[in-house]
Amino acid sequence: MDKTPRKSSGARLWFLVHSWMGLPLWAYVFFLCFTGTLASVSHEIMWLIDPEVRAGASGDPAPASALIAAAEAAAPGSRALSVGWGADYMAATVRLGLENGLYAMAYVDPVSATLRGIGSDNPLPVFLRALHGWLLSPWTGGYPWGWYLVAVMAIPLLGSVVTGMVVYKRFWRAFFTRPKLRTGKGARVLLGDLHRLGGAWSLWFVLLIGVTGLWFLVQAAIVDLRGALDPGAPLVVIDRADLPKRAPGEHPPPAEVDAALAAAQATHAGGRVTALYFPGTAFDPIYAYGSGRVPLLSDVTYVHPRTAEVLYSKKGGDSGPLGLASQILRPLHVGDFGGPGALGLAIKGVWFLFGLILSMLIFSGMLIWSKRTVRATLEMRQGAKLGESPSHA
Repeated sequence: MDKTPRKSSGARLWFLVHSWMGLPLWAYVFFLCFTGTLASVSHEIMWLIDPEVRAGASGDPAPASALIAAAEAAAPGSRALSVGWGADYMAATVRLGLENGLYAMAYVDPVSATLRGIGSDNPLPVFLRALHGWLLSPWTGGYPWGWYLVAVMAIPLLGSVVTGMVVYKRFWRAFFTRPKLRTGKGARVLLGDLHRLGGAWSLWFVLLIGVTGLWFLVQAAIVDLRGALDPGAPLVVIDRADLPKRAPGEHPPPAEVDAALAAAQATHAGGRVTALYFPGTAFDPIYAYGSGRVPLLSDVTYVHPRTAEVLYSKKGGDSGPLGLASQILRPLHVGDFGGPGALGLAIKGVWFLFGLILSMLIFSGMLIWSKRTVRATLEMRQGAKLGESPSHA
């Protein structure tokens, strides 16, 4: 008589529920997780493959006006639309509006203010973010359909975590007491051990990605239905009386960029201005965006382009509950909250590593599914039929 212990029908059913979350569905989730993993280090990938985006010199940062002058000189007739500062090892970026109506991105050394190069207005980080975040679908008012198709995948991801914890009994033992990785019992056994170990060690990360991804779904629905997460900034415009007097055909005086940056930085005490967006019309202020004193929160400031007067400023902590959730959960999802130095790079490295583990979990789960689930389902159905058959004397 066969005395081999068998799983209870309930445990087998949970295993099948976990496995039947859907192979086609998980191929799509794998695509999202892998592109998201690449997007988390997209600037670093650019740094590796394109010398033009690297910061060369070290020392005190050059004035913003010098960065803009270097970029505009490389494209005669162009106008700077924004300037941004990234990690310490990355060149500053100046987005240019070209004379022919197109756009370009100039890379300028943030210390020496020398031009490193000019490239597409949609570099690799922008492409990967759009591919992962909303499947390159167009923004035509409200959140695009691709955003919803991506964010809704947080539901099966979280469902897989729950069913996986039920299937893998006492999964916490994989951390220290029983980390099992059998290398001499065939590919199927090794693949299963890798899947369980990876799932246990990356549980915190999968939950984080699932919860933040689910928030993106809720956020889009709230904004599309209600119009905003939080009361936005008041309409800030330059008074007509403050507009500079000029003759017909004469260009307006340039904005006082350096003074505006200094004024904005003063309101970001303890933080860092990471981008300046310049006026589109004579009535628009300069918009400054950056990190605040509190980690994960961002500050915004509107500055008069000619007097450098701060017209409006809002700390990240002044937002309501929904606004705070939006500010906090986005950087937690992408892993870009460590600042411009070594800490920020280390956090990105952790997110990249666990993103690869998550992608491996999904891929290995698909392989395990293809080898085991069909057979297990057939066996369970056959057993159910035998159990329902009438007995004969």
